[in-house]
Amino acid sequence: MRKVAIVGAGMIAFGDHFALGIKDLLPMAFAECAASVDKGMTKTEVQGAWFGAMGTADGFPSGILADSLGLPDLPVTRVENSCATGNDAVRNALFGVASGAFDVALVTRADKLRDTTSKDMPWKWEAMARDVAWDYPLGLVSPAGFALHVRRYMHESPATREHLAMVAVKNHRHGVNNPRARLRFEITVEQALATPTIVTPFGLNGYAPPSDGAAALVLAAEDVVDRFTDRPVSASDWTR
Repeated sequence: MRKVAIVGAGMIAFGDHFALGIKDLLPMAFAECAASVDKGMTKTEVQGAWFGAMGTADGFPSGILADSLGLPDLPVTRVENSCATGNDAVRNALFGVASGAFDVALVTRADKLRDTTSKDMPWKWEAMARDVAWDYPLGLVSPAGFALHVRRYMHESPATREHLAMVAVKNHRHGVNNPRARLRFEITVEQALATPTIVTPFGLNGYAPPSDGAAALVLAAEDVVDRFTDRPVSASDWTR
């Protein structure tokens, strides 16, 4: 297979975008992505796209992406894989370029959760991402599922709640320096441990709130990467 590189990346700030729909968020993320390409690019250079979406309140995700970018003939593949959706969209786009099917591919991911049209969307996602016969009816939604795994890990290792709190502290610290992050404030280990418990052993500061936002990447084959940049970022690790 051919080597593949990331030549452009863009993301809009995650937060409460009540005045914007997913049809607004996707073009905004793509515009920032295209602007980041060192030597420039136009949308017509994109030959195929992968859109990571658990579901949208606006309708058919693949059609929404092609329509909102003004590329009605663009082949778009929708990827849904629970919390790994974004990563899996990149991985499949990489295979599309590495195989020779496309030279240039777009990867997008978007969420629109913070208004009345999509207020029930997370629960629909939970139903899609769980075993409907066993997990979902018993309340084993994502936080509870993660908690079971972590409690088992803590049972089999020296890990403690203090270690989990340190992860939250680290994430918040990184968020302060990221203008596109949702939570841009620091916390201490003591504050993380003192927050209300969502599901043992996780507290409130260990979770990300539902947010609106979008991101985009452009992948290019090694044969054409010089058209876009002299400093490509290898995407090979996504095949693992």
